[in-house]
Amino acid sequence: MPIKGNTLILDGYTLTIEELMKAGKDLSMKVEVDENNWPKIRDCRKLVDKWANEERCIYGVNTSCGGLVDHLLPKERDNDFQKNLVRSITTQVGRPFEDELVRIFMIARANSLCRGYSGIKEVNLKIYLEMINKNVFPLVPRKGSLGTSGDLGPLGCIASVAFGEWKANYKGKLLPGKEAMKAAGIELMYLSAKEGLSLINGTSGMVGLACTVITEATNTLKNSDIIAAFAIETLMGRTNPFDVRVHEQKYHPGQYATAMNLTKLLTGSNMAIDEQELSLRLQTVLKKHEGITVADIPVEDAYSIRCTPQFVGPTKEAVQHAREVLLRELNSSNDNPLIFTEWDTFIHNGHFHGQPISFVMDCLAISMVNIGVVSDRRIDRFMDANNSTGLPPFLCKEDTGVRMGLMGGQFMTTSLVAENRTLAVPASIQSITSTADFQDIVSFGLIAGRKARKIVENTNHILSFELLCAAQAADLRGVDLLSPAGKIMHKAVRETLEYMDYDKVYIDDLEELKARIESGEFVERVEKEVGELLIVHERE
Repeated sequence: MPIKGNTLILDGYTLTIEELMKAGKDLSMKVEVDENNWPKIRDCRKLVDKWANEERCIYGVNTSCGGLVDHLLPKERDNDFQKNLVRSITTQVGRPFEDELVRIFMIARANSLCRGYSGIKEVNLKIYLEMINKNVFPLVPRKGSLGTSGDLGPLGCIASVAFGEWKANYKGKLLPGKEAMKAAGIELMYLSAKEGLSLINGTSGMVGLACTVITEATNTLKNSDIIAAFAIETLMGRTNPFDVRVHEQKYHPGQYATAMNLTKLLTGSNMAIDEQELSLRLQTVLKKHEGITVADIPVEDAYSIRCTPQFVGPTKEAVQHAREVLLRELNSSNDNPLIFTEWDTFIHNGHFHGQPISFVMDCLAISMVNIGVVSDRRIDRFMDANNSTGLPPFLCKEDTGVRMGLMGGQFMTTSLVAENRTLAVPASIQSITSTADFQDIVSFGLIAGRKARKIVENTNHILSFELLCAAQAADLRGVDLLSPAGKIMHKAVRETLEYMDYDKVYIDDLEELKARIESGEFVERVEKEVGELLIVHERE
């Protein structure tokens, strides 16, 4: 369902990742459920109430949960049990997630609940929406979720505030949950049979985090292409390996898109080299000499330049695959049991299991490591005078030796590449049994998402130093020789720091460049010049 004015309309089937991110970050945007969904939500609740009154044995309706599933509960204890269920699983620890991300979790949960298969009462879903719309942000510590049964701990932190417990941020103050709800003018939830379970038993936390990671990774990949082109240009790399004619002969959507992007970004450069012209020049050298001759410049580049499309392309395809999986999960009923008003029945299931999210976050994490790896390898070529086609060692032209130039920056990037490799150990294969062997295979999807996000952040740090190196090299070679895209990037870097003909502590400059990478500023400026940069190419 599209955004209408300043309101996101949820129907449980059509929410996009872009809409979720926009509504999550724009705190003025309202979130509502499509009017057509309310009849099914009401009918679903009627069935739950009917079965509860009939004492039909249904998980979470009149049974306890987890390792106590064999305990059958009398109807008069409904509210006690639902609240105790939420309290008992609210065991997260560590630094809390940012408020915007908690809002994203809540929107994702509301989108799932509004499909009408979970059995939540209309009044309680409206209270949940009111919490979103009035910017009551439950405090959600980031560590402790098994990812199966869904994100019990994170969603429990949210649900406990809804009935007046735990803590929430409201208007910049951390308050007890009851006080935060009162200050916002929101009625507290009264939980009936299954409702506590419906609020917590789903994948909405890891889905919200993963959608955030996908959005951030997509931005990083576009910046990676821009900075790669700037580096290739200032290293006097060859442009011909990015000709789409050659990539037609080994077609992969991510590889092809990267080649297209690099070609657009390098168009108009008088610094990058055309290998056909170089071949003719070397032909002349070869004809002038008898026997073996060592050329002053090789006919082709190292892999970190020439194979950029082949190396980066699979990462883009991993991100695209993750996007498709997350879009399905975002618009799903990921609760247990599900209530089918169409057939007047309920079905116990395992839809709360986060393995699809955990797996694609692990794949994304592993593949994003390589973006930092290839960036660090190009940085190494800037540092090494033997591999930089005429640049001074460590990009230090003035007072070399007394000055160290940009040598130390690579310490940071190499360290972060190593850190990213340690973070790439998969979470999705780490299943550990708990709950008296009831939850005996789990996903750790939230761990996978947190690790992937950290890798993306570290990669942006690495790219910030490659960008600084390329700008320094551009000044050494001559800015007027740059492509239009290269000139845009050189100007952008010089807005943060000047050409470095002296040694300085440039930590703050790198942090500023990283922040500008993450803001999408560079992508916006360059795309105005060269057109949209692709993540994957779609054949017509």
